[in-house]
Amino acid sequence: MASTRRLASPAVHKLLSHRRLSSSPTPDTPTAAALLDGHAHAPSADTLSLLGASPGLASELYALIAEPSHAFTPASRGVLHSLAARHRIPPPSASLLSELLARFSSPADAASFLRDSLAAGAPAPDISAFNSLLSALGRAGNLRGMAELFTSMRDASVQPSVVTYGILLNGLCKAGRVREARKVLDGMSRPGSDIRPDIVILNTVVDGLCKTGRLQEAVVFVDEKMRRVHRCEPNTVTYNCLVNALCRVGDVGMACEMVGRMEKEGVAPNVVTMNTIVGGLCRVGRVGAALDFFREKRTAWPECRGNAVTYSTLASAFLHCNNVGMAMELFREMVDQGHQPDAVMYFTMISGLTQAGRLEDACTIATSMKKAGFKLDTKAYNILIGGYCRKKRLHEAYELLAEMKGSGLKPDVYTYNTLLSCLCKTGDFSAVDELLGKMIDDGCQPSVVTFSTLVHGYCKAGKTDEALRIFRSMYESGIQPNTIIYNTLIDFLCKSRDVGLATKLFDEMRENNVRANVTTYNALLKGLQGKNMPEKAFELMEQMKDARCTPDYVTMEVLMEWLPQIGETQRLKSFMQQWNQKDNHMM
Repeated sequence: MASTRRLASPAVHKLLSHRRLSSSPTPDTPTAAALLDGHAHAPSADTLSLLGASPGLASELYALIAEPSHAFTPASRGVLHSLAARHRIPPPSASLLSELLARFSSPADAASFLRDSLAAGAPAPDISAFNSLLSALGRAGNLRGMAELFTSMRDASVQPSVVTYGILLNGLCKAGRVREARKVLDGMSRPGSDIRPDIVILNTVVDGLCKTGRLQEAVVFVDEKMRRVHRCEPNTVTYNCLVNALCRVGDVGMACEMVGRMEKEGVAPNVVTMNTIVGGLCRVGRVGAALDFFREKRTAWPECRGNAVTYSTLASAFLHCNNVGMAMELFREMVDQGHQPDAVMYFTMISGLTQAGRLEDACTIATSMKKAGFKLDTKAYNILIGGYCRKKRLHEAYELLAEMKGSGLKPDVYTYNTLLSCLCKTGDFSAVDELLGKMIDDGCQPSVVTFSTLVHGYCKAGKTDEALRIFRSMYESGIQPNTIIYNTLIDFLCKSRDVGLATKLFDEMRENNVRANVTTYNALLKGLQGKNMPEKAFELMEQMKDARCTPDYVTMEVLMEWLPQIGETQRLKSFMQQWNQKDNHMM
């Protein structure tokens, strides 16, 4: 009892004490606002007693919470749920219930309150309130909540509409639960029902079947259920679903036949039909056929002149095929036809032209992109900088770096790695040191690729000591050297006949659990051959076998040249036989 008294709000205590002192029929009753302010989450027992005895006050409380000007706090939500679910005091009217539902931001919370209110005897709102909530639950992927709300709706004698069924079917199909969706459709079409599925609902099922890979079932559904049972002719959307599904599985020939059937039946194709076939042909490598299809159908289908997606798909495909000329022609045609390229299209053109070595054209596209109101991002700048670096045009690469910084973008590790690689290839190691310093000053931490680039660059320039110094500094930076870096050092050390240090690095590599590959073993075998150290080579061959590292033609070439010369033909045969047996076993 003491704990119950502590939970009672001050407003209610004031009211009860006033009623004891006065027999007046108009006591100082607290307002709904006062009652609501007195509760953190749920009404107290005294408040519930008061509300149960004063239905008008409960209605006022509901009306207050429904007001848009009232802050809908966790306390408000707690009061609503407590009144409807625990204490069965429902909103007094359907309109007020609808207004309260609109206050919830969570569809699951709103549906729970609606179900509890109906169970407590609240008048049911109209079908539109249920449909709105079902749609919200569907968007959230809450299929269980949809099923529970649908059941509550039927229990409240609210008849579902064709829109209701459409919402349910859409939610089920999007979740891949097409079998359940078909059961709902059958229930909707049961004898005696005055609701019949429309083309939108039937297309929802067709789309669900197609997207779950049940293409043949979708075709049968169209021919048997849609046409014969429901007396509904397929439309453009129906055929687009089937055409898209056929293209996704790579059966573009059948997709084109489906388009022919569509035309024969007088169903008008649209730009989605066109783009689906164009995209399908491009994905299977028939880029020329895709362009021919586009050229033919934009004349045959007056309403389908193509759009930005059509041109983007074709231009990207021709870039992928290294047909840069046709890609540029399509890009210009796209602009001339009034289709504004988007940022993705601009980026695709910049990337493709740069990879093809057409740097001036790529920069022209970049300029057009900026004029159209788009900004180049870090990735676009990196592609252009990389293109200039591959051409060893460092001056232009540095100009782009300055432009990039001037536009407020920070160069990332890829930007610096690209420039460092180019500087290493040109042998300008003073510039390498300077750029590395700027990289660190800019707060860009070197990556394992950065160290790999530097180690390879110094090794190739014959500066093995500097490469080793950089290699040792990796541990200070907290970066673990990888197989590529070890292989680079081991290879160059063996080539400079420092096989002893190369062998030590190999041992260190194993201690650090860095996996050696066939390139590692080949470099060491070549070095050992050059120093004529067969015993060490025999150990290495055993280690290679233990590590299950399969030799390649380079391994065999080195051993076949060396071992017979030193009288170890039998050892060579045994080594080769071991791997032949392994290959046969694997087969």
